[in-house]
Amino acid sequence: MHRSMPLEAKIGQLMICGFSGTQITPFIRRMIIEHNLGGVIHFARNVESVLQLASLNEELQALSRQSPSGWPLFIAVDQEGGTVARLTKGVAVAPSAMALGATKSEAITCQVCETSGAELRAAGINMNLAPVVDVNNNPKNPVIGVRSFGEDPADVARLGAAAIRGYQKHVAAVAKHFPGHGDTAIDSHHDLPVISHDRSRLERVELVPFRAAIAQGVTGIMTSHVSFPAIEQTPGIPATLSYQVLTRLLREELGFEGLILTDCMEMKAIQNTFGTVEAAVLTIEAGADLVLISQTEELQQKAFEALVAAVRSGRISEERIDQSLARVIKAKEWLNSLGEGPSSLDPGRIGSPGHVDVMRNAIRHSLTVVQDGGCLPLGNERVLVIEFEGSATTIAEDVLVNMGTLAQALRANGLAHLDEAKISVEDVAQDYETALRGASEYDKVIVVTSDAHRNQTQAKFVQDLIKEHARVIAVGTRTPYELQAFPGTPTYIAAYGSRPLVWDEVAKLLLGKTRALGKRPVTIPGVKPSILEE
Repeated sequence: MHRSMPLEAKIGQLMICGFSGTQITPFIRRMIIEHNLGGVIHFARNVESVLQLASLNEELQALSRQSPSGWPLFIAVDQEGGTVARLTKGVAVAPSAMALGATKSEAITCQVCETSGAELRAAGINMNLAPVVDVNNNPKNPVIGVRSFGEDPADVARLGAAAIRGYQKHVAAVAKHFPGHGDTAIDSHHDLPVISHDRSRLERVELVPFRAAIAQGVTGIMTSHVSFPAIEQTPGIPATLSYQVLTRLLREELGFEGLILTDCMEMKAIQNTFGTVEAAVLTIEAGADLVLISQTEELQQKAFEALVAAVRSGRISEERIDQSLARVIKAKEWLNSLGEGPSSLDPGRIGSPGHVDVMRNAIRHSLTVVQDGGCLPLGNERVLVIEFEGSATTIAEDVLVNMGTLAQALRANGLAHLDEAKISVEDVAQDYETALRGASEYDKVIVVTSDAHRNQTQAKFVQDLIKEHARVIAVGTRTPYELQAFPGTPTYIAAYGSRPLVWDEVAKLLLGKTRALGKRPVTIPGVKPSILEE
């Protein structure tokens, strides 16, 4: 039946568009009703509350029933957990993938992702752009980091498959970023990274988790805007636009029959090279099924028109469009078979105590004491907590606000003699010396860090602090790679996150109410596992 549809309706189904605000824009309304838009993507900008979001999604799906095909929309979101979570108010936010990596547990990972999937579906979302199955083995990676399960391909494969099992009890899962974004030192939001490893190395590392995801039956795989010369020999061609990567490798060699989605086509790795509009045509030629354009209405409209024109001119065959359309329909039919419609809002399923307990249990099993210099537990002594304040480190993240602090959590857990100091990463000069001098007045000093190995201010502060104070505890909120910058820190705890549940569990660990159960999922050069990790 879909082969007889008007061409414009076919092309519309191959696009996922984002929009601003908490109400449907006139442009999105027109794209759905007139051009049969295939899906929308939500960001934090679209979310005021769970109830508002559910109402918005019901309205979107009602519009889809007025479209030329009447097919429901994919309603997608990046709800990875940790630093990348678009829904945060009133929901049980999952810990980061690296926190799950530290648990080493498929059961915990599956349970966390099943819980997240249930909450998303209850809010009318049917596609999660997760899990990240990139193998993060580059300490300088600016965009993946804690979004990855770790550095071991087998562990990433095992936990990625467990995450997919969990999510797909309720929503479509999308593994990303094929064929890998873990061994880069450049953020593709800003420029085009290149991974120059030979094919043998890619088989041993980068491709292992994607093979596992395919074997698990993942609904979709998202492409990376990264160049792989060992696969695509034409210089400067990102995986997203490469026939060799998407069709020859992913479709034919790996045998993937599901949906291939692009990462956002407005990222600089695409926009500054081929341009969003031309790239939309190139990626369909390369083998993608769904083109994701997250921000700009003008680019969304022009990409739609360019794809229609490419078929009318014979550049892309209509048969090629029909192949992708068939995969889109198959995925939507599978989602419908789950039996949870877009109006299945159940406030009791979202942010319930049981769901929060699932996330708390995962966090408790993730916390890792990487170095123990005899500073634990905290006792009846004077403690200073120093926290760095800064912005999101990549466009993929939303700036974390109203997340609470470790000091607040320690007070809530009964620590009486406590003061706190904050240092702004952006305007550090006035806070730096004050905090350093004041630390000498306390029995123990806790410093909360965030990828300090990539921030000289943080690294130097901790280095100076441990010269002046013998009893320092560093708590890292991202990857533990930062310990390279201050290996002499007496005690270091990897928390892999900075949301309120994380702070509460870190406070309990510091006070001796719980014990560390996690094992770090990445190697830190020059740092051996602590006795608590063995």
